[in-house]
Amino acid sequence: MTRAFADRASIDWNALLARVRDPAGRAALESLRRLDALRGVPAASAVPAAPGAATGLLRLLVAVAALQTLAALMVAAALVVTTRSFDPVWPQVFVVAAFASAALLLASASARDRRVLLLLATFTFAASAFARAIVSAHGSGPLAASGLFRGLFPETFVPAALWQFAILFPGVQRFTRFDVWSRRIAAGVWALGSALFLVQLAAAYGWDAAWSRALHRDDPRNLFWHLFAAAALPGFATIFVRAHWSAPVERRKAARLGAVLAVSAAPLLVVGLSRLAFSNVDRWMLTADSAARGAVDALVFCGLAAMPVLATLAVIVDRPFELRAFGGGWPRFPSSPRREQLAAALDRLRLAPGVRAIPAMLSRELQLGVRAARATVVPAGDLPLQSALPVMLEDTPSPIVLDRHAEPFLLLPPADRAWLDARDVSLAAAIRLRDGSLAAIVLLGPRRGGGAYDRTDRWMISTLVAVAAAMWDARDRLADTAAWECTRCGRVSGEAAACGCGGDPIPALLPRRLAGKFDVQRRLGEGGTGVVYLARDVTLGRDVALKTLPRRQGHAVSRLRDEARSMAALNHDALATIYGLEVWRGTPVLVVEHLAGGTLAGRLACRALPANEVIALGQRLADALAYMHERGLLHRDVKPSNIGFTADGAAKLLDFGLSGADGSPAGTPGYLPPETLDGAVADAAGDLWALAVVLLQASAGADERLRGFFRQALAADPADRFRSAREMLQVLSSYTS
Repeated sequence: MTRAFADRASIDWNALLARVRDPAGRAALESLRRLDALRGVPAASAVPAAPGAATGLLRLLVAVAALQTLAALMVAAALVVTTRSFDPVWPQVFVVAAFASAALLLASASARDRRVLLLLATFTFAASAFARAIVSAHGSGPLAASGLFRGLFPETFVPAALWQFAILFPGVQRFTRFDVWSRRIAAGVWALGSALFLVQLAAAYGWDAAWSRALHRDDPRNLFWHLFAAAALPGFATIFVRAHWSAPVERRKAARLGAVLAVSAAPLLVVGLSRLAFSNVDRWMLTADSAARGAVDALVFCGLAAMPVLATLAVIVDRPFELRAFGGGWPRFPSSPRREQLAAALDRLRLAPGVRAIPAMLSRELQLGVRAARATVVPAGDLPLQSALPVMLEDTPSPIVLDRHAEPFLLLPPADRAWLDARDVSLAAAIRLRDGSLAAIVLLGPRRGGGAYDRTDRWMISTLVAVAAAMWDARDRLADTAAWECTRCGRVSGEAAACGCGGDPIPALLPRRLAGKFDVQRRLGEGGTGVVYLARDVTLGRDVALKTLPRRQGHAVSRLRDEARSMAALNHDALATIYGLEVWRGTPVLVVEHLAGGTLAGRLACRALPANEVIALGQRLADALAYMHERGLLHRDVKPSNIGFTADGAAKLLDFGLSGADGSPAGTPGYLPPETLDGAVADAAGDLWALAVVLLQASAGADERLRGFFRQALAADPADRFRSAREMLQVLSSYTS
């Protein structure tokens, strides 16, 4: 299921949930389903099968190769005891022991990490190839002819295991064109390895077709080894190509391990390919004096023996995998020095002078406490729009490790993965307030010196983040509530004192200063979708409007965020501009353009508009609606109070809180077309009807030029009205031509 999710395949979530009874499992699946919806993947009627069978077969082959290796070492030991000489078998035993020792160390993590299993398989298969040489040359009795060795050649899968390791080890995004082709080639190499394995097995039990003899590993034509080398060589190159697209830390790990594998295998590959390609080289290898031939063999054997040793050292130094044998195991309880370190960090964190100081202090303590190269606290409002990261963090109180080669990183949409890659993020944790709202997300880079964050590190991170969240919540509620507004004039001040206008003070919905740069001055108005305050951006020296909610409710918060997304996606001269999105007490606050000229509702309270102004206003707003409709968005609440004016008198549409394209009924009753009362869904015609009502309401009297316009725009039958905002604009423009 997780592979299908990562590959963006369709999943029948309802059928999958019906099979899960465990509450925790259902909660995890629900989170994945929400992520799937964010990525826009359609549901399906079947769940792809998990690749458990392939992994089981690979483990069986590893077990066969391990038994062959153990048997060969027993033969070698018996030979040494009998002959009292190590000379006949030392080269093969040297290589077998090196590969077997590395495989034993890797076995500690093979169940948790598929990459480790593949590297383990590569080493074990290579060990079995040299083990067979020992048994063939020196074995006797039933062991040499047993079914353990007869026709079973696990080394045929060395190129396939190497390829599969290469496409999983460097932690890059999985959906590049190179990765797609690499996976296809790896599948082909697995098929080739299977075919060669079956040919060897069939030949050992009497099947001897003419065409298959050329594919036997001992055939003098060496076709087997031609195919072996041709399949294995590109696997080494793939590690380096994919590492080039990795994050810097992952790139260094991949480059070092890839270099170890490539350089160690180079003598064997160069000698083997030279013998295959040039007959003179093969002839020399067969006829050279013992000293020269011994030097070449020693170089090959030493290179092969060095491969697993150097690869193991690279794993110990870089820790690309978490191996218990290398200190990757987790202590049951944090050690006393770590507890003391945490206590000191908490004492320093509690001295934060205010909410705005908490992120910087938390970042510093995380860098010191867990040796993070970077620690950044990103406010929820600064996250990418439609990010799935908050959803992923929703159901887990612990930090999540964003390892590039596995879930949960691979479950994120491509935009999120690119955003995290650009910041080289290795781990993320959520700062949540008491009401469950997300205040910020902590992003940690890789550990200094390499290595993964262990259990103690994550325990320390969780504790520091939890304390920071509690302080954030408390300081947010205590320090920033010192703002009051007048019930009569709306002026905002820092004291609960009577206003000069005679109004009474009540707690304001925003602090006196928001986000350290917006000085809140007065309430401008309140509508069905929010409350708007006038504020001064002290950083840029301009007035802005801050729109927030009268009370925090789940659907209202979602709608305000949707409004921010809708405004951010639009760029038209007759649509209000959004400057940003802040978060206060877990509630989003829209920072939008302040229209100093007031609203159309305010103007109409004083006077109606002459026909030429009505026509100009209609043209401007119809053009704005056409722009929205052509991008699949509706406004759905066009009315005089949602039409503002800049200081120089230019009209702009406001309040996108109901905008969208879902067709659900919404808006102000007096501006809805009559068919809405019969249950008709909202569409572009609703915006046009509302605009026509606004223009009629604004008219000082129905000018002769506008009678035909209103007759068509407000026709009882929808078929008789304007078909689009562009058509309405053309008709209005004809009155001024």
